[in-house]
Amino acid sequence: MLYLYLDESGDLGFDFFAKRPSKFFTVTVLAVTGVENNRRLINAVKKTIRQKQPKGRREMKGAKDSGAVK
Repeated sequence: MLYLYLDESGDLGFDFFAKRPSKFFTVTVLAVTGVENNRRLINAVKKTIRQKQPKGRREMKGAKDSGAVK
């Protein structure tokens, strides 16, 4: 079984309010083969989030997080 994870970062230049769109738009795809490898990846991500995510935040943002968290 093949598992695909997709993530994007940045915007497409349509920032009508701040007038400061990001210079880059990045798309990342991670491909994982096999159920066991996918389960290991999920567990590793959960463990990392528990250890690194600041308290009270629902998601991690590279622009807001410290170098240690990144």
